[in-house]
Amino acid sequence: MPTKKTLARDYAFYQVAIKVLLRKGDEVLMLRTHDGELDYPGGRIDTVEGEVPLMEILAREIREEIGKNVKYKIGRPLFQFRRFHKQKYILQTVYEGEYLGGEPTLSEEHEKWFWLNPKTHQFKPREFCSREEYEAATKYFREEF
Repeated sequence: MPTKKTLARDYAFYQVAIKVLLRKGDEVLMLRTHDGELDYPGGRIDTVEGEVPLMEILAREIREEIGKNVKYKIGRPLFQFRRFHKQKYILQTVYEGEYLGGEPTLSEEHEKWFWLNPKTHQFKPREFCSREEYEAATKYFREEF
């Protein structure tokens, strides 16, 4: 009986990031990177956080990126995408968030924050770090928002 030849493949190594899509009515809080790309508050899991609950990591990242004065409530995961950034692969999960108040104060990672209505904004692929990110976000805004 012939045997099926299998090809040896390497597994991809990804960093993991968790983000939040903070919603205020018909708008969402967006960040703009220094490269001009859209981003969401949140970030990567640190190596020392292997036992830390994901929502605590997300809270830390939100504080680091938009300050401790912003109040919010986190909901379910909404969409995922992959990025290749600074020579690293990153798998990102974006959670829903309800904005409850407070004024954002940016870290040096981003150049500005703003409220954006995704139903009226004409998204362009160049606004995102990857085509996959563009497609994930626009599909969510078109079908679910």
